[in-house]
Amino acid sequence: MAKALLVYYSGTGNTAIAAKFLQKHLMERGYDVDLYFAQKPYWLLPDLSRYDLLGFGYPIHAFNTPLNFLKFLKKFPRGHQPYFIFRVSGEPFRPNCCSSHPIYRILKRKGYQYRLDKHFLMPYDIVFRYKDSLAKQMYLYLDALTEAYAEKITRGIKEKPHNPLDVLLWSILLRIEWIAGPVNCKLVHVKKKKCLRCDGCIRGCPTHALYRNKKGVIRVHPSCNICMHCVMNCPSDAFIFGFLNPWKVVGNYPYEKLVANPGIDAHYVNPKTKGYFRHFRKYFLAQDAFLKEYGVPIPK
Repeated sequence: MAKALLVYYSGTGNTAIAAKFLQKHLMERGYDVDLYFAQKPYWLLPDLSRYDLLGFGYPIHAFNTPLNFLKFLKKFPRGHQPYFIFRVSGEPFRPNCCSSHPIYRILKRKGYQYRLDKHFLMPYDIVFRYKDSLAKQMYLYLDALTEAYAEKITRGIKEKPHNPLDVLLWSILLRIEWIAGPVNCKLVHVKKKKCLRCDGCIRGCPTHALYRNKKGVIRVHPSCNICMHCVMNCPSDAFIFGFLNPWKVVGNYPYEKLVANPGIDAHYVNPKTKGYFRHFRKYFLAQDAFLKEYGVPIPK
């Protein structure tokens, strides 16, 4: 039985969901699949020689790979296996197409063989909250699309990275976001009267950036990459998140409850959609074609 390892980073959980869906669908196709959340220390990594295929997943930040994930990959052991990429963002816009460019370069130097890259949509965890109907639609599509992607991976299809020069330059320019965490962390504070002192934010921080100082006050280390995990999961909305506070989204999306509720429509983006989300119609039409190509039913 072929073995695969999915190495991923996830802030608020969307990329983790994609990894679990991919694990499920690859296993349905005969793979033995392990998941590994990208973190230090590196000795926690399993023996890579045991795996025939690797997958790397991340959330797109400002049309780029999160800096902490790139730092992790730069110290990743050398190898020779083929690999694929899966990445998640809240919008389908063209600048996202070059977000994996630094990953190709890092892994090529380490000897790994590129195969595929796939972009998935899931709701925003910053800027504004998506409607329940759209969150349900995206979740159902993610399940279906990861199944089609697993089928494509299983068939051994190989593609060349697509990095249009104009988009790549734009992506490189927006890497200024990489310094946003260290700058914004100095402005973050927690309202004492609202804080429950549960320390869930500290335990759950993917980059271990939160801590209590000697006075017992929650502070943020510059390793913060503004993934918004602490803000979304705070049970009392106690965080004032610096200059990003007006854009914070509080409360995780209850995907399973949304799917289980027949009263919530899963066709928010449709031919009649107007406003900002009309731009998403092209994405969903393209994904419908992708699903048909690999024999996966379109979500209803």
